[in-house]
Amino acid sequence: MVTVKELTVKITYRVGLIDVEMPQKVYDELVKASENIDEIDPSTGTKYGYAADWLGDNIKECDSFDWSAEIEEVS
Repeated sequence: MVTVKELTVKITYRVGLIDVEMPQKVYDELVKASENIDEIDPSTGTKYGYAADWLGDNIKECDSFDWSAEIEEVS
């Protein structure tokens, strides 16, 4: 057995949604983020607040069909 003092892992997963309804404000922010190639990160007080809230409420990791793990630190 090994004791790891710190482990940082970045998990990326992909979710596909079909025929979903959303408020116009959310749609507008998603389009703007896509056009600007911006990431929507709800933990940073993003400028895409409506989209971040909607994504957080409607997408769960268990919905993913593709995921990967990037090990950032092991010590």
